[in-house]
This record gives sequence, C-alpha cells and structure tokens, in this order.
Amino acid sequence: MTEGAHGIRQLIVMGASTGGPAAVTAILRELPLLDACAVLIAQHLPATFTAPFAERLHRESAWPVREARDGLAVTAGQCYVAPGGRVTEVVLDGGELRCRVRPPTPTDRYLPSIDALFSSAACLPGIRAIGVLLTGMGRDGVDGLRAIRESGGLAIAEARETAVVDGMPRRAREYGWVDEVVPLGSIAHRLTDLCQVGR
Repeated sequence: MTEGAHGIRQLIVMGASTGGPAAVTAILRELPLLDACAVLIAQHLPATFTAPFAERLHRESAWPVREARDGLAVTAGQCYVAPGGRVTEVVLDGGELRCRVRPPTPTDRYLPSIDALFSSAACLPGIRAIGVLLTGMGRDGVDGLRAIRESGGLAIAEARETAVVDGMPRRAREYGWVDEVVPLGSIAHRLTDLCQVGR
C-alpha cells in the first residue's frame, strides 16, 4: 500500500463515550509514534471540554495532539480530537487528507459522532482504516465499525472485562461486526503491531 501526499497508509480512528477519556489516555500513553499513520478520536464530550482533552493527551503521550477544525490537513504522526457539539469526518481533497467539521443534523444523536468519523475513514482509497470502539452506552460507532470492516479495514472492540460501560462494544460484538476483541491494556500494543506490519 502506498501513501499519498498526506503520507498516511493507515488511519486509526477511536470512539468512546462514558469512561472514554481515561481509556483513550491509557491507549495513547502506550502508543508509540507510528510512521505513515495518523489517529483521530471521537470522544463524547461537550464543546468546551474537547480542546482541554486534546491538550491533556498532548502532554501525556508521544503524539502531537490538537483539536480538529474544518479544513485542517491530516498528516502522518499526528493525532486529532473531534470537537464537541460538531460532526467530524475525514475526506480526501485534491490528494490531501483533511478534517471536515460541520454542524450536526437532526439524525446526529451523539456528538461528536463516532459513526460519522468511522464511516468517513472507511471510504478513503489507498488508506486502511483501523476502528477501535471503546467503552460507552448506546450504539454510536456500531454502524461505523461495520463500514470499516466491510471496506477491508480492521474493526476492534474493547473487551467486556475492561470497559467501564460495555454498551457500544457489546452491540458491535453481538452484531458480528468486530474482527478482534481486545482488553484495554493490550490495545496500544495491538495497534503498534498492526501498523508496523502494514508498512
């Protein structure tokens, strides 16, 4: 697989709700910077909380982390947090990979939308999406994980025994839309292996 001007061959997208900030932080702390890979995170939080969350992740991990904004270029070795109260997707624009941040529609029940982020990542030609659905109630991210799996990406769900709330991962597992079930403490290691093998 060859990367375009954006330098990305694999895109890790993580989604979480209740219990997610601690889970995402734990993963990113253990995840080394990966060549030809970027990370995007949709964590259900109000708009005033996502920028501080991004700053915290930046301080506590090896990754440069920033809050996504509309039109922002997505580049390898960077991590982006979807802003609260909006819908964030990733799109190819003239060979560049960019964030598209838009107001929600009436069908966007949860914000930032995990389904929208995952589904957009599944549609990028030449880029393998790796979806990681973490702790949270409800079903946001379930359909997006299915889209990733059906497009040839890899769908990972957090294991029941480590999820603070096993709602979203459980539904994805029950529907059969998960390739791997991984406990929280092993997710960073698994992602590292996947991205290194994909070089």
